[in-house]
Amino acid sequence: MMTFAMLGFVLSVREGRRVLFHASLLVACLCLSASVTAAFLAPSLSSIYKKSSSLHALSSSSANEGFVQVSRPDGSEHKLSYRVVRPMNLSSKQAAPIVALHGGPSVPSNYLYPLEDVVQYRSIVFYDQLGCGKSDQPTDITQYSIEDSVEDLKVLLKKLGVRKFHLYGQSYGGILAFEYMKSV
Repeated sequence: MMTFAMLGFVLSVREGRRVLFHASLLVACLCLSASVTAAFLAPSLSSIYKKSSSLHALSSSSANEGFVQVSRPDGSEHKLSYRVVRPMNLSSKQAAPIVALHGGPSVPSNYLYPLEDVVQYRSIVFYDQLGCGKSDQPTDITQYSIEDSVEDLKVLLKKLGVRKFHLYGQSYGGILAFEYMKSV
């Protein structure tokens, strides 16, 4: 199952079937195809921001951090930084992990860290997109594209072994989530 959140909307996907919810009211439900099971409610960002400053003091949740290597069509390679909160729940069948996609440009993922305090029973995968935070920051603008960012996300998910998940995109991350959804 995957969930996509952008500009107040949540799109939940389970094995190719989609349903669209208004995140703040959850009143209207538009089924884009039949037989949909949706079971995720994204917290409002305003409630998250009230709990923290721009740099979140990390809670006591266990987390793994690392880098994943991505490549570009021209042969160049770059490292992307990631952080997995509650990694022991990453393969849970009862509570799929959340993959959080930050906004941008050049904004690191750490402003989304308060999600780990709001959603305390799931794994959450944060990563800094190319050019952001702890990830490589190439100066050649040809290294940046939405298509490459979607491929970077696929490489990260494969490295972590994540198959079913909720996709949470904020601002540019919402665009990236939408483009990812179109590609699968």
